[in-house]
Amino acid sequence: MIINKILRFFLYWPFRITTSCSTIPFEPLKNLKINKEKEIVYLTVSSSVGNVMSIERAVQKLDLPSPFEDLNLLGEKIPRTCALRSPGLFSKAGSKDHEIEPIFRKWYEYYQRTGKDVQVIPITVLWSRNPGYETLGIHGMNAATPSFKKFFNLIFAGRDNCTIFCGTFNISESKERFEKSKFSKNLNRTFKLIFIQKARSVVGKPLPNRKQVIEEILERPAVLEQISIESEKTGKSEPELKNKAREILEVMVADTRYPLLRFFNSIVSTIWSKIYQGQTVIGVDKVRQLVQTGHEIIYIPCHRSHMDYILLTFVLFHEGLPLPQIASGDNLNFFPVGQIIRRCGSYFIRRKMKGDDFYITIFREYLSLLFENGYATEFFIEGGRSRTGRTLPPRTGMVAMTVQSQLRGSDKPIAFVPTYLGYEHVTEVGSYMRELVGEAKKKESAMQLLGIFKRFRNYGRGYVTFGEPVIVHKFLNENVPNWKNDIDPKGTARPAWLNDIVNQLAHRIIINLNDSATINGINLCALAIMNVPDHTMSISQLEKCISMYLKILKVDPRRRATIPTASTMTLIKQAMELKKFRLYDVGDDMKFVRPSYGQTLQLTYFQNNIVHLFALPALLANIILRNGHILHEDVRSHARSLFYFLRHELFAPVDEKDLDDLIDKHIENFLNEGYITRDKDMLFVSGDGYQEFYILSRCIYHNLVRYLVAVTALKNTEDGKSDVPEFIEKCLSYSKRLPVEVTNNSPEFADPILFKIMCATFIRHSYFYVKEDGKIYVNEPKVQKLNRAASPLLGARDVKILNGQTLSRKVDDVLG
Repeated sequence: MIINKILRFFLYWPFRITTSCSTIPFEPLKNLKINKEKEIVYLTVSSSVGNVMSIERAVQKLDLPSPFEDLNLLGEKIPRTCALRSPGLFSKAGSKDHEIEPIFRKWYEYYQRTGKDVQVIPITVLWSRNPGYETLGIHGMNAATPSFKKFFNLIFAGRDNCTIFCGTFNISESKERFEKSKFSKNLNRTFKLIFIQKARSVVGKPLPNRKQVIEEILERPAVLEQISIESEKTGKSEPELKNKAREILEVMVADTRYPLLRFFNSIVSTIWSKIYQGQTVIGVDKVRQLVQTGHEIIYIPCHRSHMDYILLTFVLFHEGLPLPQIASGDNLNFFPVGQIIRRCGSYFIRRKMKGDDFYITIFREYLSLLFENGYATEFFIEGGRSRTGRTLPPRTGMVAMTVQSQLRGSDKPIAFVPTYLGYEHVTEVGSYMRELVGEAKKKESAMQLLGIFKRFRNYGRGYVTFGEPVIVHKFLNENVPNWKNDIDPKGTARPAWLNDIVNQLAHRIIINLNDSATINGINLCALAIMNVPDHTMSISQLEKCISMYLKILKVDPRRRATIPTASTMTLIKQAMELKKFRLYDVGDDMKFVRPSYGQTLQLTYFQNNIVHLFALPALLANIILRNGHILHEDVRSHARSLFYFLRHELFAPVDEKDLDDLIDKHIENFLNEGYITRDKDMLFVSGDGYQEFYILSRCIYHNLVRYLVAVTALKNTEDGKSDVPEFIEKCLSYSKRLPVEVTNNSPEFADPILFKIMCATFIRHSYFYVKEDGKIYVNEPKVQKLNRAASPLLGARDVKILNGQTLSRKVDDVLG
C-alpha cells in the first residue's frame, strides 16, 4: 500500500480528469445498509492503484473513510483495504493472489479489543461496461490486468469506469466462525464468485449481432412454415417471400452499439441534471434479484411521455441493470431519430399488425430469440402515451407472444416487471389537451421530439418504481396447472385457454403497474384543488386535504413504500415551485391558490395519475355523504356493487379478497379522524372535517357521472339498432349535454377510450350482448339495477340534465 500511496500522489489529478467513477447502485447509502457509526473497511478484487483510487473517489462522495487510510489498534496499524490479488507490472504472469483470511482476523481482533463493530463493504471496479458481441467484456475479473495496461485503461477507458458496491456485512456476524476456527478456507473463492456475479449482472449478455439474428430468424422452422403457407395462399414463390421476410427484419431488428449508447447516456445525464432535480428509484433490488437468479426480464413501463425512454434507460444504466431491447412504434423510424435509437437498442414494430400472420410470425420469432438468448426487453403494454394521465387498457399482443415463448419449453423463467414512471411535469400535456378537444395529432418529427427539451426550467423530480414482478410460469401454474401438456418447441401452439389466460395476465400486469404508482406533491395538490367547485382553495384548507390523503394512503400497508416522507407544507412548496397554480395573498395571513384555465387542464392530468389509489375511500365518502346516515353493512354492500366498475375502469389495485377488509379499515380511519361518527352500527356524517371529506368524495364524481351517461345511453338504445362504436359515439354525445360546472372541462368526457373500457366491462358482465350481427342487445334488468345504485350518489339536477331536461334557475337552486 506504500507504493500505492506514492503513485496516488502523482496520479490524483490526472485520475480525476480522465475517470468518472460512477457508482452502482446509483445511491449506495439508500440501497445498502451502510452504518457510518461502525468502522468501515473495504474488500476489492485488485490492489492496483487505479482500483483503489476509484474506490476512494466513490466513498468520498458518501462521506466514508479513504481506503488508503489504516485502522489504528492500540498503536498498531491495520489495513483498511484488502484485495484478492495484486497486479503484475507488464504481464498477467506477474500477478499475485493474496489470502484475505489473515486480514479478516485482524479486523475481528480489532472488534474484540475495541468493542467497535467492523462493517465490510465488498467493492469491485469495472473499467468498461461494453459487453461486446462475442464474449463478456469483464476486464480484470477472471485474470489480473497488468499495471501497464491498467494505466492505458485509466487514460482511455476511464469515462466508462464504474464502482460496484456488492453489499455489506459485519465482522461481528462471523463471531462463531472466528472463535471456533471454522472460518471458510474458501474465503477467496467465495468473494471472487460474488464479484464475478455482480460484474456479469452489470455488463449483461453480449450484444446481439444484427446480421446473425436476421439469418437465424429466416431459418427458424416457424418462419419457413409460414413462408410455405403464404406461398400457397398468394401464389408467390418461396424465395420471393423469404426476401419479403428479410425486408421486414431489416426494418425491425435492433442494431445496438455500446459506444453510441454510452455517448448518449452522457448527453442525457447532462440534460437530465439541467431540467430535473434528480430521480427517486424504488424497488430496484427486486430486479437485481431476478437478474441474479437467471430470469428473463421484460420491463413494462407506463407510457406518459417521450421522456419515458430516457428516464428508464438513465435509471437502468446508472443502477447497473442490463439495458433492454426496446419495442418502438414504426412511427419513430424516421431520419435521423430512427437510426440513432435503433443503435441504442430499439427495434421497430408496426403499431397495428392484427390479421397479418406473416408479419406476426416473424416478430414472434424475433421476440422468442431475444428471450432464448437472455436479453432484457421492454415494451409499453398500453400501446401509446396516455393523454389523460390515467393508465390505458392493456394491449395483449406482445403478452400473448411472451406466453407462447414460454410454451416452447424453455427452462429460463420469464418475468414481467411493471415499472411506474412518474413526473412532476410532463412537457406534452398541452398537446394532449388539444388532441382531446379535437385537434389532429401531429406526426412525430425530430423537432417535435427535441421539443421536450425546448426550455431548461425546473421540471421537478422523476420517479421510477419497479412493481411486483409477474413470473409467467408461476402465473400459468396457478391458473392452468396442466399448461406443460401444451408445450410446442416451434412456438406456434394456441391452446384453447390461451386468450383467456393472456387477458388475465395482462390485467394482472396493469394492476401491478398501478399498484406501484408514486405519490408526489403536485399529484396531491391537484387532487385537492381540482375537486373544489371553483378550483380556489386556501393554503390551510389545502394543507388539511393533503394531510387527509396521506393518512388514507397509510391505511393500505402496500402503499407505505411510495408515500412521501416530507411534511404537508413542504409538499405544497414543492408543487408551487413547478408553477402549476398561482398563489394569491389577500392580507391578514389569508393566502389562496387557484390555477388558470390552462393550468386546470394540466392539474387534471396530474390528478389522474393517482386517482385510482383513492377510488375506494372516495366511493365510501360518496355513499356516506349522500345518505347522511347509513348502516355499516349497507355501506359495504353498496361499495361492493359500485367499486367493481371503478376497479375495472381505473385498474385500482384492490384484490377481491381484500376488499371487505379495506372497506372496514377506511371506515375506521374516517371514524378516528372525526370525518364520521357511529351510533351502534349506524354511521353519520360529522361536522368536523366535512369540507375535506366532501373534497375527497369529488375525485370520482366524474366517474359516477360517466356511469350514468352510459346507462342513459343504454336505456335509449333499441335492440339491434347500434353497434359498439355507435354506442360510444352516443355516450360522447350525451356527455356534451352536461354543463361545464359538472364536467369542469375534464378531458375524460371527450376520451372515447374510457367509454370503450366501460363497454368491455358491460359486455363481460352481461349488461348488454353483442350478437353475430355486431349489434347491441340490452339486458334491461341489470342496467336498471346499476342505474338505481349510481343515481342516488349524484344530485337530482345532474340526472335531469343528463336526461335532456332543461331546468330553470329557480328549480336549479332548489335541487342544487
